[in-house]
Amino acid sequence: MIRTNRSSPRNLRSFFESRSRVRFDRDALGSVQPRDLALRFAFGVAVSVVAGIVTLAFGSRAGGLFLGFPAILPASLTLIEKKEGQHQAEGDAVGAIIGAVALVVFALTAWALFTRIPGGAVEAVALAVWLAISVLLYVLIRRLCR
Repeated sequence: MIRTNRSSPRNLRSFFESRSRVRFDRDALGSVQPRDLALRFAFGVAVSVVAGIVTLAFGSRAGGLFLGFPAILPASLTLIEKKEGQHQAEGDAVGAIIGAVALVVFALTAWALFTRIPGGAVEAVALAVWLAISVLLYVLIRRLCR
C-alpha cells in the first residue's frame, strides 16, 4: 500500500469547509481546450479497449464491470489538478466516488425489480434511489468532514 504524508480526512475537511458548492457554470464550457477534449477522448478509448480485452479474456460479465469505469475521470482529474489545483481535484474525486456508489445501488435496485414490475417503473424507481443515495452521501460526507 502506498502512503503519503497527507491526511485524506483533513484534505476532505478543508475541501468542504472552503464553501465549495455543486454548481453548473455555462461560461466554463467555452473555455475547454481542444487538447483537453482530445486527452479525455484518449482516456475513454483506452478504458474501452481494456474493457474489450477483459471481455474477450474473461467474458462479458467481467468486461461489463470495466465499462462502468468512468473513462474520462483520470483525464478530468489530471486536468482539474493542473488548472485549479489539487484541492479541487480531490473534491471532484469525492464526487465521482459518491456517484459511483450511488450507481451501484441504482444497478442493484434495477436488477432486483426488473422481473417484478414494468421496465419504465423500474427505471424511475432506480433513478429515484440513485438520486436519494447521491444526495444522502454528499450531505453525510459534508457533515462528517466539518
